[in-house]
Amino acid sequence: MITWDDPNTRYYHHGLDHGVVYIPGIDPLPWNGLTAFDEGNSPGQTSILYRDGIVYLSDVEAGDFSGQMKAIYYPDPFGACIGIPEATDGLFVDSQKPKPFNLSYRTLVGSGAKGDRFGYQLHLVYNCMASIGSRGRQTINNDKQPVEMTFDIVCTPVKLPGYRPSAHYIIDTRGMSPAKIAEIETILYGDGVTPGMLPDPLVLYDLMNFGDAIVVTSHGDGTFDVEGSNDNVILELDDETITLKNINATAPAADGSYTISDGGTTTVVVG
Repeated sequence: MITWDDPNTRYYHHGLDHGVVYIPGIDPLPWNGLTAFDEGNSPGQTSILYRDGIVYLSDVEAGDFSGQMKAIYYPDPFGACIGIPEATDGLFVDSQKPKPFNLSYRTLVGSGAKGDRFGYQLHLVYNCMASIGSRGRQTINNDKQPVEMTFDIVCTPVKLPGYRPSAHYIIDTRGMSPAKIAEIETILYGDGVTPGMLPDPLVLYDLMNFGDAIVVTSHGDGTFDVEGSNDNVILELDDETITLKNINATAPAADGSYTISDGGTTTVVVG
């Protein structure tokens, strides 16, 4: 049954933060001046075929990711990625060949029931090349607006088996456990000892793919961690009730509960 205007499913996207640029040969750099990323795709070719005056086939080909970044400042080493490398300390040379880079940033997901900070998505952009737009310089007046720079981005896609190559991958953290989110963010941002990196999409897939598995871990004090795919493990609104679906188990007990065991040792009973 369809229900409209349920606040628990009234989601919205907003915000941009946690920009990181990955330049070959140096550690990842936080991009604190990043203000916007306009995501786009080159338009895919559309086809409409007629027979006897009637459309019998319509199709749209997939496009390729591109975008435009906006910033009020950029990390100095990024100058080499827009054709303005540093030749020696403090001396930058314009109009050079840009270097490739990778990029990640975070966008927020709000909920009608839980507010603006309900969740977020991590965006990973691979094999970028950038060109900087014109920069307007004006005399100082009462309105001290910083100059906003724009960068047009094109990308070379990378392959994830089973899918068309893409340069843009999105990690939606709303249905993920805090431990799994922390593991992914440690890879992206580093841990204070090992610098961060943008992993191959297949590495992310293997890390995040639960398939149909549901993993229940007992802490020995009556509490449990339950991990699985969004389709199979659902955290309810009270943040305490977990609903499991598609369980491969014997018929439920008289009270409708399932006993989930590991190696014959009972770990949890789910109603």
